[in-house]
Amino acid sequence: MKETKINSKKVYTCSFMEVFEDDVKLPDDRIAFRSYLKHPGGAAMLATTKDDQVILVKQYRYPLDEIIYEIPAGKMDIKGESFKDCALRELEEETGYYSDEVSFLYQIYPCVGYSDEIIEIYQAKNAYKLEKPIDKDLDEFIEVYLFTKKEVQTLIKNNQIKDGKTMLALTSWIHE
Repeated sequence: MKETKINSKKVYTCSFMEVFEDDVKLPDDRIAFRSYLKHPGGAAMLATTKDDQVILVKQYRYPLDEIIYEIPAGKMDIKGESFKDCALRELEEETGYYSDEVSFLYQIYPCVGYSDEIIEIYQAKNAYKLEKPIDKDLDEFIEVYLFTKKEVQTLIKNNQIKDGKTMLALTSWIHE
């Protein structure tokens, strides 16, 4: 089943990804073409408050031309940063909340057909609001919301949660 790389050409680079075009040898010896992107990975946080409300962010996503709800998340953009530290940083940056009770939930591949991106999802319990959180990214305009399990179930039923990592994390939380 494995494909073997014959040659590879980097065709694009930007601040957070590289795009490659490769020729590969298939298991039956035919040659095929693959385009894919290399991504630094990211982390996400399913955070709940002491009264068991989940913290979601609402933001505009340019590629979709849509405003969506998500769990706080972001890419690995600090050298040497762990996935867990990235998830905590994103929670603080995007929401102003923090937690001392963090555990690993899942590692997922969100775009297996065209990217090597890995996202690790963590769970933060008893998240609390910080007096002086780290600054938000200047290009992000985010609204923070708190929802109960029942409210989240309604959002899911009404197709208002469309992001894959968020759907996975929220479904896990609803069924704990």
